[in-house]
Amino acid sequence: MTGVRLSILVLAVAAAAGLPPRAAAAREGLSGTPEPRRPAVRSDAVAVVPFVNISAAPADDWIGTGIAETLSADLERLDGVSVVGREALDAAIRAIGAGSPPPGTADGRRALREAGRRQGAGWLVTGGYQRLGAQVRVTARLVDTGTGAVAAGVKADGAAGEIFALQDRIGAELAHALVSLAGPDGTAGTAGAREHGGGNGDGHLLAAVETRPTPTPAMRTAGATAPPRPAAVETVTGRIARGGAGGATAPPRPAAVETDVNGEIALGGAPRTAGFGVAEGLGILTGRPTLRPPRTRERPRVDGRLDDAVWRDALHVTDFVQQNPVEGAPATEATDVWIAYDSQNFYLAVHAHYADPSLMRANRIDRDQAFEDDNVAIYFDTFLDQQRAYRFSVNGYGVQGDAIVNARGYSRSGRGRRTGSSFSSRNRIPTGDSSWDALFESGGRIVEDGFTAEMAIPFKSLRYPERERDVPHRWGFQIVREVRGKDENQVWAPVSRNVSGFLTQVGVLEGLTNLSMSRNVEVLPTFTASQHGALDAAGDFVDKDPAPESGLNVKYGITSNLTADVTVNPDFSQIESDLPQIEVNQRFALRYPELRPFFLEGAEIFQMLGPITFVHTRTIVDPEFGGKLTGKVGNTTLGAIVANDEAPGRVEPGDPAFGRKANNFVGRARYDLYAESYLGAIFTHRGFLDSHSTLGALDGNFRLGRTQGVGFKAVQTDHRDLEGVGRRGRMFDLNYRLNSRHWTSFVALYTLSPDFRHDLGFVRRVDTRRLYSRVGYNFWPESWIVNWGPSIQYGRNHNFANQLEDEDVRLGFTARFARNVSFNADVRDEMERYGGVDFHKQAVSIGGQINTSRRLAVGGYYRRGDEVKYQENPYLGKGGSGSFFAAVRPVSRFQSELNLSVSDFIDLRGGADTIFDVKILRTLSTYQFTDRFLLRNIAEYNTFDRTFGLNWLLTYRVNAGTAFYLGYDDHYRQADRIYGDLDGDGFEDQLFPTLTTMRQTNRAVFTKVQYLFRY
Repeated sequence: MTGVRLSILVLAVAAAAGLPPRAAAAREGLSGTPEPRRPAVRSDAVAVVPFVNISAAPADDWIGTGIAETLSADLERLDGVSVVGREALDAAIRAIGAGSPPPGTADGRRALREAGRRQGAGWLVTGGYQRLGAQVRVTARLVDTGTGAVAAGVKADGAAGEIFALQDRIGAELAHALVSLAGPDGTAGTAGAREHGGGNGDGHLLAAVETRPTPTPAMRTAGATAPPRPAAVETVTGRIARGGAGGATAPPRPAAVETDVNGEIALGGAPRTAGFGVAEGLGILTGRPTLRPPRTRERPRVDGRLDDAVWRDALHVTDFVQQNPVEGAPATEATDVWIAYDSQNFYLAVHAHYADPSLMRANRIDRDQAFEDDNVAIYFDTFLDQQRAYRFSVNGYGVQGDAIVNARGYSRSGRGRRTGSSFSSRNRIPTGDSSWDALFESGGRIVEDGFTAEMAIPFKSLRYPERERDVPHRWGFQIVREVRGKDENQVWAPVSRNVSGFLTQVGVLEGLTNLSMSRNVEVLPTFTASQHGALDAAGDFVDKDPAPESGLNVKYGITSNLTADVTVNPDFSQIESDLPQIEVNQRFALRYPELRPFFLEGAEIFQMLGPITFVHTRTIVDPEFGGKLTGKVGNTTLGAIVANDEAPGRVEPGDPAFGRKANNFVGRARYDLYAESYLGAIFTHRGFLDSHSTLGALDGNFRLGRTQGVGFKAVQTDHRDLEGVGRRGRMFDLNYRLNSRHWTSFVALYTLSPDFRHDLGFVRRVDTRRLYSRVGYNFWPESWIVNWGPSIQYGRNHNFANQLEDEDVRLGFTARFARNVSFNADVRDEMERYGGVDFHKQAVSIGGQINTSRRLAVGGYYRRGDEVKYQENPYLGKGGSGSFFAAVRPVSRFQSELNLSVSDFIDLRGGADTIFDVKILRTLSTYQFTDRFLLRNIAEYNTFDRTFGLNWLLTYRVNAGTAFYLGYDDHYRQADRIYGDLDGDGFEDQLFPTLTTMRQTNRAVFTKVQYLFRY
């Protein structure tokens, strides 16, 4: 059977290769002139090079040579075909120095083709193979040695034990690809064959194939589809897109563009010296897929219609694999992506196909809010350091999303978003910190079989290293498509669960040259006006005078990688409100996240994960001015913040602090060593009158192989309060982590001395010496149960007097099912010492989420067990706490999310008295009238405080920087809570029964206008 398949391949090759290479090269606009006295290049001669071990596992090196030798031996037994000998080909490679440039680079690929031509071969067969767990992918392509044009590319997937069967399938699959390339006259569709006449010797094989016209992107938008191909054949060429619903052909790619078949695997051969996606040196990704987009002279109209001329010559990417739920499996929905660039912008177009379009999730919503939709996202690691990346996304209606992603997957929960870590347990694809906003254009349209979208991302919106003229940039790059209805994440560059981290597994974007070096200057004036009313001391509602205010923000790009921000009288009115937290019976202070734009941008530079928040800018309450410097110089990331604060001086006249301002400074430097590894330092200082709070720290993170890492922090503080009391504290943190396909582990040991004080940060607890450890195991059935596994967690805490204060053991279980269903539970046994008493507690918690429908999602968690009542004479009782949500999306323009937080406590000492029962109900509803105009409503009720709040906000948003807001905020409180029932006997309720009605306590009407000027 193998011989028959290879015979078909050879007949097709012979039919496609009848033209002298010079003519073929001339057709593609290249010289192609052979050097004098070389052997004539024969159209029936084929050179086969060893297939590349993409995974770089030494145990698999034999496979590449074996595949090449098998193909060569079988071809030599067939009539009419000449195969270049391995020894002669190796000699030619050495003679021209093909081993000098890496085979996976453009120069390396040209050298391999030249070596084949020197031996008279008109065609070169190259390939690669990649192991992903127990699966192996073999990819091959047939390359014209004269032009570099890819005549065909095929792949075969299967189990590692089936490698011999996979290599036997390659020949037949290439033949199918060549059949698909047949022109209307029955000739093969390569450049050389079209000019020569295309005979195949027998004539009947290709002539028997029915041919249809190839749809262009514009035809696809109208709903046209490509002719079907056998489902088993995954063909990728410059002219044929992948199979699947709505599978359509790509615009032909110029032969002068040096790129891989579809960017999936560098088939020319990647260096084997490094592991899967791990940097060989600082900023160098090895063994990863590569893209080289063409430069365009024509800018597309970004409206979601794929009818622009630029997409006909753009780089076409069609091959995606699953990261979730079945790692490494082919994507179940077809995706076409086109990429191009010019000196000002990076351009991307996408056609997301669906076999069943009703599966698609797309909503009209404000930017950065489409996180539950089907999105196509791209990631730029512009410094290629695997430390930080920019994320840009778009949904079916063109709704924009942008974020900063760092190596540890740090995420900020903002804008009402219901998230935790950016590395969701669901997918391990980081969404990043969405508080970062960038200017870019996007457009999207719903079409018959899915959606089409376009993005134009200005290079001014990015930071990247400067390059001399004609010196190409090399960035980390990834494309991700999210199909929420299937809980499926598709990636262009494969992502393995057996490799820790996301940025270490991105691909490479190379060849961008002569990007604009003009300085980015942004001027953002703002104007706000508000009118407040509130109850005064006598209980009367008093309206205050309107308070107009203006401010100015200026951003200047000192270089392409270093930016300065200055703000004068910044507007820190919170358009967004804090998510409610239950404050009853809390032993330690609650932390509320930063929501103010000036402090949010670049916040990831100052972020240091650990037991405390090192930079918590909400401590700067009311700055009069502020300045920031952020960016990267060489391998060093830099950040600095300077701001004053008027809030401490708002005291009664005559107080020494009256009218005085606090001064704040934060400085951060981090030197990147290699992938996800760095050494850093941070310094903070806050001074007010004769008091000060100073912190200095060193930190480091070191990646150990594919799955492990260690980190440390060493901190010293110097604090002096207004009473003149001085304290010096210290902290040390050491941690180890392991993240692999099956095992997860984290161990941390940290100490915080009793005198540790930090006024510019957030410290929940001091006087601790804590050990924390967690070990978990995951099974991956990847069927209706995607994964499940147990975990165990142990922690203990001593104070500096060596007294045990806390100890807990938890046994946990998690499971994730198909179609966005998850479940988790744990049982815990704890000891907590409070008020000199050791309390032993047991509790159970359960949680989960169901998101199988576009219209409804529900989820939450609940804990029930023993609790401590924190007071002067503490005691043990029963209690519960939890949080639940329901998201409703009946139509694309409207969505509403209901959040319920609950907490109660029962005193069991003399019965079952309920001490408190708190419920906070919050709804957030949004109606999107147009792409720019929306109405948002927040309603919130607290049963403990008996307060009710109502907030309306009209937003007209032109882009990320230009917007108009008009809002109304109203707060009510039950009257008995206003006047107070001090003795708790209900006497006021009897004497003044009308006081139980709700009464308005605060009211505000506000407007804000901001307009961004960019130069």
